[in-house]
Amino acid sequence: MPKLIQIPALILTLFLLAGCSQNNATPSAQGEESCASCHNELVTGFQATVHAQADVTCADCHDNIEAHLQNASNLPQIEVRGQTCATCHGEEYTQWESSPHAQIPLDEFPDDPRVMECMKCHQASGFAAVIESGEDFKSAWGPMPTSEPEPVTCMACHSPHNPRDDKMLRLSKGELCATCHDTKWQNLVLTGTHPEPTQDYSAFAHHPHNTEEGCALCHMATTPGADNVGGHTFTMRPAEDGKLNLRACAACHDNPDTYNIGGKQTEVEETLNDLRSALKERNSGELPGNEPGSCNQCHRGGTLPFDNDPDLILEKAYENYQLIDRDKSLGVHNPDYALQLLQDALEAVETQYDKN
Repeated sequence: MPKLIQIPALILTLFLLAGCSQNNATPSAQGEESCASCHNELVTGFQATVHAQADVTCADCHDNIEAHLQNASNLPQIEVRGQTCATCHGEEYTQWESSPHAQIPLDEFPDDPRVMECMKCHQASGFAAVIESGEDFKSAWGPMPTSEPEPVTCMACHSPHNPRDDKMLRLSKGELCATCHDTKWQNLVLTGTHPEPTQDYSAFAHHPHNTEEGCALCHMATTPGADNVGGHTFTMRPAEDGKLNLRACAACHDNPDTYNIGGKQTEVEETLNDLRSALKERNSGELPGNEPGSCNQCHRGGTLPFDNDPDLILEKAYENYQLIDRDKSLGVHNPDYALQLLQDALEAVETQYDKN
């Protein structure tokens, strides 16, 4: 009797092994079907992307898939570095390599628990994790990796499994940039946000440069013959050959050859210099520095106090000075707002002089 039981059991075992063998076929033989058995949501999203339409498979980006199919604990490997995308997107990768996103000095970040808050913007995996989780982006993501941290690579903005649009962006163009740059000087100028108002302002966010596409409309515009500006370099400043990224400007301005249209940049620069001189004169010939070890070269806050400023007039004016100075566009991001803010700050400082 025991022998009769063993034979059917053996046959059943053979059938089960045969079934497992079929499910463990390599990705090249079964496409995404093997992956979909466990990762249906990811595969469904991926199948709607331009990558899938170009016959890109999971195995093209993920290594070790066959071992993963044999044993789920053998996780498929993928690099969140730009080299993964460079295989097919070489031109974009070359542009990105020269961009500030690729040059974040992660090895210079201090060994401090507070740095985990920085990783949501200064590291691709941190950015992607918070965006995909749907949590408030102001929350901390996690600790600074101790080995080989990656900068802001392609996968920060582009999701391989996201069918949002043909660019495979995690958010809309405007939202992507603002997610991290909302606390930096440029976005405050673009949106007309006054950090320390000396007057009442209105409508400065409603100007032609504050478009739905945000930064991308101008910074990613491509100019024929100028490969080292625009695109994934995000550069607007003069390249080594002296060319400017004026492609987006031409949509509204006739044959522009400079950013100083109508002399706006000149006017902003002159007023900025006047305000700097007034502030230095009121502070023993120097401008206050930033708190040592802080992140305030790019972010607001942490400015050391003025020598004698009981009403904080100088401090508020200096905050507005820094806003326009560190914006680096000399008013291009929001011309009328930048000039008005500087003029009002200068008037406030000069009025303070009169009181003393």
